Amino acid sequence: MVFSLPFTGIAQSFTIDTNSFLNEERGSIRISVVQEHNDDMPEDEELLTEEGSNDYIPEDMIFVPSDVLYNNKWDTLYIRTGRTEVYNMADSVLLLLNNPAETPFAFPFKGKLISKYGSRGSRFHAGMDIKLESGDTVVSAFDGKVRIARVMSGYGKMVVIRHHNGLETVYSHLSKILVNINQEVKAGEPVGLGGRTGRASTTHLHFETRFRGEHFNPDKIIDFENYTLRTDTLLISKYFWSSGRNASSLTNNGTDSSGSKYHTIRSGDTLSKIARRYGTSVNQLCRINGIKPTKVLRIGSRIRVA
Repeated sequence: MVFSLPFTGIAQSFTIDTNSFLNEERGSIRISVVQEHNDDMPEDEELLTEEGSNDYIPEDMIFVPSDVLYNNKWDTLYIRTGRTEVYNMADSVLLLLNNPAETPFAFPFKGKLISKYGSRGSRFHAGMDIKLESGDTVVSAFDGKVRIARVMSGYGKMVVIRHHNGLETVYSHLSKILVNINQEVKAGEPVGLGGRTGRASTTHLHFETRFRGEHFNPDKIIDFENYTLRTDTLLISKYFWSSGRNASSLTNNGTDSSGSKYHTIRSGDTLSKIARRYGTSVNQLCRINGIKPTKVLRIGSRIRVA
């Protein structure tokens, strides 16, 4: 069902309960309308966008739970809805970027990088700008579901896709949007055509990567010169946000670049079970992780085992 409201000259935000859609149950949709003033728009959202078998998955690899994908405030209007305090994350989360059960990563548009993520004078540029021509096809980087497909302030015509690993990608300044809200897309499928809508001094694609509402440098996971992923996995913890150098990946055996070994929590895991698996003790696990024996283990989080 499509809802349309008359234009009043005042920006409005909507909170839409779509759990009935996502759980494939029929029910009513609750919509609340709240007045939104332009001076409340976050600066970087409104202003700073100028410029074995194929199904094999390693046993120890657990993806972000599906509630991160669907239940973290499925807002179809604003990017930052559902934003969490990632700087104080209690648990680290391992994201699988190269999922063998999904379509391989696709670079959104193979053009020249013309502006990078980072400070731009007194402002902050929250993504990467890729040169293209009006009408060039822009594609989804990963499999996922369209959360936003609309015109938005400085972004112009833009698309936001939430991916199954919990990441979101943003594609803006488009001349035409080719997808609809709640549409499932595969990596490499068109989401829009290049353009210069919104606040843009030249025709280009403004591309962002976000996790739980917080943007981060796409260069941490994507090689913009070779149009490929830099790593198959990405570890996100509170340290990830404190410094660009702290984004880390894991090898297939769960070891990071420092030599520390980690286990990714999966259903049924307990501290004693993990300790037995790695030939250690519960007390040792608690000591090296700074936790208590009663700590609740969250599926998808990591625990250091050596």
